[in-house]
Amino acid sequence: MNKRVWIPITVVALLLLSTTAFQVRQNQHALVMRFGAPQATIVEPGLHFKLPAPIDMVVPIDMRMHMLDPDAGEYLTKDKKNLLVDSFLIWSVADPLKFYKTVGSRGGAEARLAEILRAVVGDILSSYSFADILNVDGGDSGLRNVDADLKIGTAKRAESNMGIRIHSATIKRLNFPEQNKRAVFSRMESERQKISRGFRAEGMEQYDKIKAQTDREESAMLAEARRKAEEVRGNAEAEAALIYAEAYGSDPELYKFLRSLDALENSLNDDSLIILPSNHALLKVLQQPPTTTEESAND
Repeated sequence: MNKRVWIPITVVALLLLSTTAFQVRQNQHALVMRFGAPQATIVEPGLHFKLPAPIDMVVPIDMRMHMLDPDAGEYLTKDKKNLLVDSFLIWSVADPLKFYKTVGSRGGAEARLAEILRAVVGDILSSYSFADILNVDGGDSGLRNVDADLKIGTAKRAESNMGIRIHSATIKRLNFPEQNKRAVFSRMESERQKISRGFRAEGMEQYDKIKAQTDREESAMLAEARRKAEEVRGNAEAEAALIYAEAYGSDPELYKFLRSLDALENSLNDDSLIILPSNHALLKVLQQPPTTTEESAND
């Protein structure tokens, strides 16, 4: 009889316990809703209790970080350049109650966040020119500034209105729409060619300056070399004339003989044919060399 009484009581107790006890995981918070109205927010993980359904209901809130990576969209920069921008953000729940009241679930939150992200990206890019976005000045860059503005803009709208914390908001890829790529690349090529021509013209100007300076130095060096050569030649000729004069003074006949031989050597070659009269001085030199002063003395 006791067993028949206790078994139903035990079953009822277990059923009642299963409807009143609930567990909160380490990465969750829980909202206890009484007749649809928020009653309490449970932030401590572990086993907790509530009134049985349908009086109290538990809504778990995932507190982990999530990544939202929507499709890329087209935007206009300040100077009317059309860009294809791919961006993403990292978010988590900061205020579970506000989050539940405003968006209700992760799906609802990401739908709202995608709209906010697109709006903020459009607003920011419309305030930057294309050159400012791609500009790199030392350790700072235009794209980094855009990312900083993007995080501030999305956080301002999401955290105050939806109970969401924005950990990061970043542009991961910039591109041109297909219909604009060819025109943009052609313009970029023209700009690079213009820069190249400027560098080439500057190089040619430097080349002309260096060449003119080198030509002047070369002319000066050649003039100095010619002057020294003329000086050496003049000294040599003067010395030779002195030697000739001394030789002529010591033995005039021998000097005349040697000078005649030099004249013959300079005027004749292997194929030369000269017809001279028999009493010509050159023939006399070849036929009978003059006697030197010593030989005349000995005779």
